[in-house]
Amino acid sequence: MYRCCDWSIVTNSNEHSPRGIPEDLPSDDQPDGPVSFYIDQLRPWGVSAYSAAGMSPEDANTVVDNQLWSDLRGVDTHGFQRVSWYINWFRDGSTDPKAQLQIITETPAVVVADGNHGLGQLVITRFMEHLIEVASDSGMVAGVIRNSNDWGCGANYPYKAAEAGFVCFGTTTSVPNLAPFGSRRKLFGNNPIVWTFPRKNQPPIVLDMAMTPVALGKVLRARSEGTEIPESWGFLDRDGNPTVDPDVAMKGIVPAIGGYKGIGMITASNILAGILSGSAHTEDVAVGHRGQFFLLMDPAIFRDSEDYYTDIESMVEQIRAAGNEDVLPGQKVYLPGEIEQQTMEKRAEEGTVAYPGSVVRALRQVGEDVGVPFDCELVE
Repeated sequence: MYRCCDWSIVTNSNEHSPRGIPEDLPSDDQPDGPVSFYIDQLRPWGVSAYSAAGMSPEDANTVVDNQLWSDLRGVDTHGFQRVSWYINWFRDGSTDPKAQLQIITETPAVVVADGNHGLGQLVITRFMEHLIEVASDSGMVAGVIRNSNDWGCGANYPYKAAEAGFVCFGTTTSVPNLAPFGSRRKLFGNNPIVWTFPRKNQPPIVLDMAMTPVALGKVLRARSEGTEIPESWGFLDRDGNPTVDPDVAMKGIVPAIGGYKGIGMITASNILAGILSGSAHTEDVAVGHRGQFFLLMDPAIFRDSEDYYTDIESMVEQIRAAGNEDVLPGQKVYLPGEIEQQTMEKRAEEGTVAYPGSVVRALRQVGEDVGVPFDCELVE
């Protein structure tokens, strides 16, 4: 049995744009269908690969923990798929493999930090650990981090806060790929948001959502695999026509959920994580220049914590009842994040995760690049 909250990152491409959007992945005779690997073999390989690329073993361990956590939850586009991105960022100088979190300003209610262009999944993890310590004393803290990087699976950090008993909100800037409503000029990143809510002796409620109908990592994966994307995703070409071509989609108009309402939410995230943090914002966001915003709140500063937990479970019971008694034909009712939680528990119990051929090819290539062959055993 593997603990469900301790995992990390990886994926490859030799070339990527200056803003960090990867081009097509290398290809060889690796089958395109998903193949499974043992987590206990992936983990040491990932640590060795990052260490060979310049990280300390301790820092590499933190990053790998986060990425495998993402893969365990079924958010496969944000886990080991990104190893090659990050190692290539080390090589082109946009990200410092040895950079550490620096606290700039701290009060009982506010913390401002600088990621010093380090790997996001390292400096943000350290930042969340610090915010939890501060909130444990003050009951509530808001924190911003500048000069950070891609946060991978964003739920990872607020999930830690919820495990420590805090309601948590988090958001991030990301490289520009969405236009203001009615325009084709790409000013905003996807800027996902995360809310987590603690429960007693149960996994947290987790709302982790991109501001597009699907995470862009899924479009990138379709591009690398040479497959079409569903028209229902709503992507448009440069002239505003629907497209199922993932390459055209990434070069065209990326839709926001809810049209102008989604762009409004993205604008708010851009202000919180970009402008308020003092990091790059809008079309200036690039690798090593992202920002994040977090808010942690102890329910006990608002009301008796036991009453909070009682009401949370009352709400859950009502949602369950709606799913049992009034469910629509062919539908099933879930709590936010419940599908990912179930996937994480299942994969952790099995001790394996599966990757498509494009990701396996990427891992093999990055292993060659850093002198750490990807020789993890396939699960028969």
